[in-house]
Amino acid sequence: MTDLNDRKNRILGLLPMLGALLAVTGALTWGDIWAQRHFNLIGPSLSRPHGASPGEAWRKVLDFTADPVPGPRPGLVITSVRSRGHAEKAGLLVGDWIESVDGHAPPTLQALAEELSARGQAPIHLKVVHQGAVRMIDLAREPGLSAL
Repeated sequence: MTDLNDRKNRILGLLPMLGALLAVTGALTWGDIWAQRHFNLIGPSLSRPHGASPGEAWRKVLDFTADPVPGPRPGLVITSVRSRGHAEKAGLLVGDWIESVDGHAPPTLQALAEELSARGQAPIHLKVVHQGAVRMIDLAREPGLSAL
């Protein structure tokens, strides 16, 4: 039994290094690693909204990226925030979990961009969890970013 525990501990000790290697090579994002650590997910989360590619229209509206978090409490985990953008100024950080948008379960990143675009400069209200603490953030579309 001790031999089995030793093997298990050695394997578990290698997981952080493997995760870092996968993140550096692009096979896994830091958002995936964060979600796996905090939500005990097995395998990488989806790295883009369904059908989205790096040139999709949602990138013209949002100055951050997020991956969906599957499971009983869906949400979006922030994977990148543009420096000095509205999202950063509002307080969004990489690893933050968007739990709700205007009191509803968060949509896909594409739907969030469409909602923000439709409002012009009026903000959307995000319920965000950061390291276990819940914060409310009002996020408006960056004036320099185009509407959809």
